[in-house]
Amino acid sequence: MTVISPRVTEIFGTIKRFSASERLVLAKLLLDSLIVDEAEDEGDWLKLSLSSFEQDWDNPDDAIYDNWRELYGLPAR
Repeated sequence: MTVISPRVTEIFGTIKRFSASERLVLAKLLLDSLIVDEAEDEGDWLKLSLSSFEQDWDNPDDAIYDNWRELYGLPAR
C-alpha cells in the first residue's frame, strides 16, 4: 500500500488543474530528473571504481609486471 504525503496530495490537486499537455511536460521533466540523477550516480561510481583500481594496480608490489613482455621473453609489438 502506497502512503501519500499531504504535500504530494496538495501538489497533485494543483496538477489536476493543468492541461493534458502541461501534465505530459511535467511527467517528462520528472522522469528526466530521475534518469539524469541515475546517470550521474553511475558516473560517480565508475570514477570511484577506476580510482580504486588504479591504486590497487599501480603499486610497488606489482611493478615487476610492468615489463611483463621482457619477463616472459616476448618481443615488443
